Amino acid sequence: MVSSARYNQRPALLRHLVLVSAVSLIACALPSLSVKANTESSCLDLQKRGTEALDANRYWLAEPLLKQAVMESEKLGFNHPYLAKSLGELGRYYSVRGRFSEAEPFLERELAVKETMLDKDGGQTIESMGSLIKFYLAYGTASKADPLGADVLAFVEGKAREPREMEQKKVNAKDAPLVGWLGTAGANERNPIIEWAITCDSIAGAYKYKGKYDMAEKLYKAALDLKARVLGEGHLSLAGSYDSLGILCMERGEYKDAESYFRDALTTTEKTLTPDYPEVYARLDRLAKCLIKEKKYSEAEGLYKLALNTFWTKSPSKGGDEARAVFALGMLNMEQGKYGAAAPYFRRSLAMAEKFSGRSSLGLYPHLQNYAYCLYHLGARGECSRLRARANFIAGDFYKKPEEEKKIAEDDKASAKKKLASAGRRTSKYGGSASRAGRRRNRRHR
Repeated sequence: MVSSARYNQRPALLRHLVLVSAVSLIACALPSLSVKANTESSCLDLQKRGTEALDANRYWLAEPLLKQAVMESEKLGFNHPYLAKSLGELGRYYSVRGRFSEAEPFLERELAVKETMLDKDGGQTIESMGSLIKFYLAYGTASKADPLGADVLAFVEGKAREPREMEQKKVNAKDAPLVGWLGTAGANERNPIIEWAITCDSIAGAYKYKGKYDMAEKLYKAALDLKARVLGEGHLSLAGSYDSLGILCMERGEYKDAESYFRDALTTTEKTLTPDYPEVYARLDRLAKCLIKEKKYSEAEGLYKLALNTFWTKSPSKGGDEARAVFALGMLNMEQGKYGAAAPYFRRSLAMAEKFSGRSSLGLYPHLQNYAYCLYHLGARGECSRLRARANFIAGDFYKKPEEEKKIAEDDKASAKKKLASAGRRTSKYGGSASRAGRRRNRRHR
């Protein structure tokens, strides 16, 4: 009986020991948890105060607070989000202060921490990589941008191919039914593929600004492909990518390719937006300017006239696009030397610009100067001088050496040379009497 009672007491004793051990472990862990919570709280407070000081331009307070935030967050471990935040804010402080060599290592450490925290293979660090690439290109070690840019490009190009492969498998699957989904995503849900496309566009712009057109083109095309996969070929956001590629081709002098991209941009925009949207005229204007570069004047003129006849028939443009279209027609005719056809357009665009911006607006300057230039060639020198004087009065010292002044001065010199040459020909025609008279005068002076 005694042995049986002792045997029955053993499970209760084991449970008691387990409970005591658990309590002891919790008691040991509580101080460390409390320390961690205090460190996190201190880190958050330092971050907040440092960021607020930075945003308020109180740099003498921001720097020590942000440095202290980094030191506190390092106690939480290398893969803690507070460390990434603190490193990024200190890097931003140094960037704002123009101390880019000091900012660079902190921004690099920020990305390294995020790569340990986030799913790099899932593309969660693409946006951070893009930010560091833009920093390298604008302020930092530019040679570091290309390897990181190649990593971004390799990732997004691979992701852009994935839907194609999946679609191909679905299409080739024998007797497989077509599967579709119809629904609406949540308001707060963000599509990572679209975020990658936005990042690619942003990086491409930085590369284009630095004149690295090949890399910019690859990134723009990658962004276009991602958008097309998710949104469809006719989505309005694709027009922005066509625009970017067209502008890139224009800067490289590849006008034929630029024209194709600008046509796609305009066509896509017109399918979605009505003509009263400013984006429609902006894309028509880019296409027309490209056509002018290709000497396709009649096509460009047709586009501008189409805009004037159809875009603002019910009400005038709210952003001054109508005046810009009339001005563009004047410039187009002036470029071809058709001053008589250009002058009425400039007169009309000047009146519209005065109505839109006021008679003293600096925006009137190009209208006045180009109108004056046309009148000069048409022989209306008095009106030309009046318009130029008004333009210079409005501009003040804003335009030190306007191109129109240079053109008129050069034309004056050329005209004077032509008159002198004509006078020389007339004297030689009558036996060179002027030269003989000159020689007689020279002999008398001797």
